[in-house]
Amino acid sequence: METLIKRLERSTLVQAAVYVLVGVLILWNPRFFFDVIVYVVAGYFAILGLWAIVQGVRYRRNGLPPSFFMGIIYLVIALIVFFFAEVLASLLPIFIGLLFLFGGIIRLVQAFGYRRVMANRWMYFLVTSLLWLGIGLLLVTNPFSSLLVLFQLFGGFLIAVGVMELILYITLRRSRRQVI
Repeated sequence: METLIKRLERSTLVQAAVYVLVGVLILWNPRFFFDVIVYVVAGYFAILGLWAIVQGVRYRRNGLPPSFFMGIIYLVIALIVFFFAEVLASLLPIFIGLLFLFGGIIRLVQAFGYRRVMANRWMYFLVTSLLWLGIGLLLVTNPFSSLLVLFQLFGGFLIAVGVMELILYITLRRSRRQVI
């Protein structure tokens, strides 16, 4: 039981730090954040494509293997992401919202699981899961017209979630100390 709480404690602190750091960076310069995402995603698909093409050429027998053609598809996806980033970015809030909804559902299930282990402290997990669900719903039903404004709001939400994760970290530390 103590190891579980220690692992939860450590991962919660790391999550809190990452959320706050990314949130501050997004608030500070949302355009830079958007450009970085475009380059990272396009680069990822380009590397996958080149790797698959090299592997396809390297291991070909009686023609080119399917991995070669998958490599070409990955390269095309990289080009689409790079050149049509603005159009694809309009879908990004929905995707991020779905990720928040999924994360909120997982945290909600965890909160009810912690109810038996942590007495009254499981409510912090419940509040965090509801925050995640609320953010997800807001992003999916995106009423905002500007993607950069949405990124700034997303950064603010990440900071709020990071603060909630920090509160969970403190709660977990107190729970572990009471168990010892």
